[in-house]
Amino acid sequence: MAKANGVNKRVLAKRDMNFFAEFTANAAKAARMLGYGVAIGVLVVFVVIAFIVAFFIRNTIIKGQINDLKALLASPDYASLEQDAVKLTEELNDMTNYYYALTQMRRSVDRVDPVDTNLPDVIEKCIPSDSFISEYNITNSNLTIQGYTFTYYSPVDMVNMLNAQDVFTARPDISTTREDLVTETPLEELINDTTVEAVNNYYKFNITGALVSTFHISYTRMLDAGDSTTALGGVETVDVVAGNPYEIGPVNEFTYAGTTYYLTRVLVDGVQVEEGSYSVITENDKYSDVARGNIEIKFYYTTGAEASAEG
Repeated sequence: MAKANGVNKRVLAKRDMNFFAEFTANAAKAARMLGYGVAIGVLVVFVVIAFIVAFFIRNTIIKGQINDLKALLASPDYASLEQDAVKLTEELNDMTNYYYALTQMRRSVDRVDPVDTNLPDVIEKCIPSDSFISEYNITNSNLTIQGYTFTYYSPVDMVNMLNAQDVFTARPDISTTREDLVTETPLEELINDTTVEAVNNYYKFNITGALVSTFHISYTRMLDAGDSTTALGGVETVDVVAGNPYEIGPVNEFTYAGTTYYLTRVLVDGVQVEEGSYSVITENDKYSDVARGNIEIKFYYTTGAEASAEG
């Protein structure tokens, strides 16, 4: 019985030692974990405090910059800034109008193409024997000839002879009409009392053709402000070979001096484009045509976004 009791005591003592060792190890581990937790907590608190301090310093700096900026805006250099902006806007408008006037004069010069000074002699040599010329006009890029003939096809012969001398750059328009001997001026008076053997019928003809191969298409963007005229830039000119197509675009929107403008209407040589043609222009965002002569186009704009649709 004692042995049994002795064995039990040793077993119990061994178990007690194992328990105390395991308990001590767990306690040490828990102490280490608690230390780690405290260290991490301290680190988090430090980081949070550091962020708070950094934000506070940055906020203080920003407030200082704002105060400095307010003081700068309140200084005499900036006190009249708005008035200076209005003055500069007026100066910009004046300079724009002046530039527009200069480009208008430049356009007038560009549209005058040189004509051969020997052209009257060439015309004289190309007059058919049964015809005579009552008047001819040379204006910028066109030649107009008016006269009378006894033969209906003589004006065509005259044009062929002129074309052989490279006078016209495109096929000219020829108009030939029969004159009424009763209502029209007698032929004898038309030829300054020169004695001729007149026939019963004679014809009046008119020939009009282009003398140059290039036409000048000028266009301007204008502010649509009723009766007042304000240019949004200068006159721009495009040189196009006679009979060739050309296009100007985009036209629906235009930005000038930081402001966006919207198309309202278009004028060609002072005549407003009809509604159907205007719709085509806005739909394609460009103005297109064929060069038939020197023309002037004006695009009118407003600052309203709905202007293009209402135009």
